[in-house]
Amino acid sequence: MSATSLASIGNAQLKVIGLNPQGFGRASESRVPGKATFKGMDYQRTGMGEKITIVEAITYPQVIGGMDAVAWLIRHHEAQDALPFIRLGTNYLGEVIGLVVVRNLSIDEDRLHPFTGVGRKVEVSAELLHVGSI
Repeated sequence: MSATSLASIGNAQLKVIGLNPQGFGRASESRVPGKATFKGMDYQRTGMGEKITIVEAITYPQVIGGMDAVAWLIRHHEAQDALPFIRLGTNYLGEVIGLVVVRNLSIDEDRLHPFTGVGRKVEVSAELLHVGSI
């Protein structure tokens, strides 16, 4: 991860100038099945389920680039690579979140440029499935 990156998903660098992250969302599941008893409910903790991070990012390719990071995301997604997910924290301290796989990847282009054929605005949404720690 370079000094100007806000986050890194494998080789895909998310930066202010480039593929700019717009938001991060997290979701996880704790499995606690319950069974009715005469005294109420009996719950049993059986472990954690999936942990997911959603990354929303945007770039304007003709102005600030960023399509190299989009290409890396596509490549990692299609290869189902287990990637390190690093995120910039407070005081420029990077936090290694863990290993992730890009499970779902959505890329939307608006208003195609007449010379490049690439959208003037490219929006990316990536669903990262946490598969382990580093």
